Amino acid sequence: MKMADRCILSLLLLCLTVICHNGEAAESNNAVTAIPEYILPCSQSDPQLDNCIKNSFNHLRPYLSEGIPELGVPPVEPLLIDRLVMENSAGAVRVTAAFSNITVVGPSNYTITKIRSDVKKLRIDMGLVLPRIEITGRYEVSGQVLLFPVRSQGDFWASFGDVVAIAKIFGKESTRDNVKYMLADRLLVDFKLRTSRFKVRDTVNHGSIIGEAMNQFLNNNAAEIIEEMRPAASASIAKHFQTFVNAAFSKIPIDVWLTS
Repeated sequence: MKMADRCILSLLLLCLTVICHNGEAAESNNAVTAIPEYILPCSQSDPQLDNCIKNSFNHLRPYLSEGIPELGVPPVEPLLIDRLVMENSAGAVRVTAAFSNITVVGPSNYTITKIRSDVKKLRIDMGLVLPRIEITGRYEVSGQVLLFPVRSQGDFWASFGDVVAIAKIFGKESTRDNVKYMLADRLLVDFKLRTSRFKVRDTVNHGSIIGEAMNQFLNNNAAEIIEEMRPAASASIAKHFQTFVNAAFSKIPIDVWLTS
């Protein structure tokens, strides 16, 4: 794989990851005991339980936008990420891609479109859509292609439109101080992007054709690149989303958001 292709794939993986990345939630042992305004509790006996859970997730949207300090959840609009590093250490192309000063606009505009739940198994499947995500930041790629050292760094911009995603949460019960909580034991994510645009500005190889070649390749082959990277990107998204879900659920007892 050409270096330009590898840089592009690394940038794409970053962009897809931050669609659901929440930043680093603060550690805290404090549990929410009363029902806060950002939670709409649901009853397990409700014949429209799935619809109730869907409304609860959508009700969270403005609170996530501004952040929920008691849960250690920072504002997600805009979402600020200091640094992410991705590494490929196998094969003929061995590179490390570091991304910094990342700003994401649009993650709080999500809409949960469908919920399918099994409360006895603590299983929740959800469908969601995002109208648009825009990402800017800095990137740096270094490593070796075959026997040749390579280096590229600069600014990047990406925009995704009509993002459709499915998340499957496999929960388990956890007890702390005689209080029951739900934790996400496993989480799966899949997604589709209807539109995408990318731009990078290489500041190391100034005056060369590398930066323009990357831009042209990225935008002309976006659908193929996204499809190739989808398994790795889905795994990365799931990892970060699982951290977010557990940071929140570990502070909210089950009987606060799911009554008997």
